[in-house]
Amino acid sequence: MKRMNVDLVVGASILGALFILVAGMLWLKEASLANKMVNYLVVFPEVGTLQLGDPVYINGVKKGTVSTIELRGTEVGTILNIDKKIRMTDSVRISVVNVGLLGERGIGVTLSPHGKTIPFISADSKDTVIIRGRFDTGISEAMGMLGTVLAEVETLVVNVAGILDATIGDTAFINRFHNIVGRLDTVCIVANRLLIRNEPVLSAAMIDLKKVSADLKQLIARNGPGIDSIVAGGDQLMTKGMALVEHAESLVVDVQGVLHNIEGGKGSLGKLYTDESFYKELKDVISSVDTLVGEVRQDALKLRVRLGFGRKKTEGKK
Repeated sequence: MKRMNVDLVVGASILGALFILVAGMLWLKEASLANKMVNYLVVFPEVGTLQLGDPVYINGVKKGTVSTIELRGTEVGTILNIDKKIRMTDSVRISVVNVGLLGERGIGVTLSPHGKTIPFISADSKDTVIIRGRFDTGISEAMGMLGTVLAEVETLVVNVAGILDATIGDTAFINRFHNIVGRLDTVCIVANRLLIRNEPVLSAAMIDLKKVSADLKQLIARNGPGIDSIVAGGDQLMTKGMALVEHAESLVVDVQGVLHNIEGGKGSLGKLYTDESFYKELKDVISSVDTLVGEVRQDALKLRVRLGFGRKKTEGKK
């Protein structure tokens, strides 16, 4: 009996020692793994059904988990616990991806060799580096949109049914459609008869058109040098016209300069134009000339009268 009790105590001691050993090894293993993991703060517009502990895949390989999910205003901030050996740069692409058929979510990270290295965050750090992520639509979002799509499809089916009832299901529409088809057949028959009747005329017209085209081609070939000379002459005429326009523009500029000088009182004409005394003197001279012309006219009239009377007296004496 005593021996059995000793055996039980020894066995229990061995089992306890084994449990402590395994537990210690597991604790040490987790502690060593925790020392090799670092945190990164990633902000998403939304995360869907992402949960704490969901995996983080680096180029398809699981290298971390989601440790924190919290709202940051209108966005969602997550802290990703990732292997310290992974080099995260500002060129990486981080997305909330679908990892299962039932809507399970995870974080997908696509590494890039380009860009600057992003420092990881620590527990006591205040100035954290924020990485922008994106949200990929998955099965759960597609199932949520399925109801809207089905409602729109139902509306479309109702509209199509209404159109069919108003067309194919309407006897008046079918009769009208048959009338239109019959008229189209009649038009086709008439057009075919016209083509058959006027086939010789159309053939002759096509032959004449071909001859005219050939004659025109020959005419252009024979008069090619003349046409070239006309075109060259037109170019020369255009050049001369442009030169004439330039001369006209320069002449206008010169005339404008002369007028400007006259208005500014420069030169003889300018001085005469701006001299008010010259204007008064010229006005007095014109007035004197008018007076002189008037006097001359009166004296000439008197002279003519005297000469007339003298001639009459002389003729009377004779």
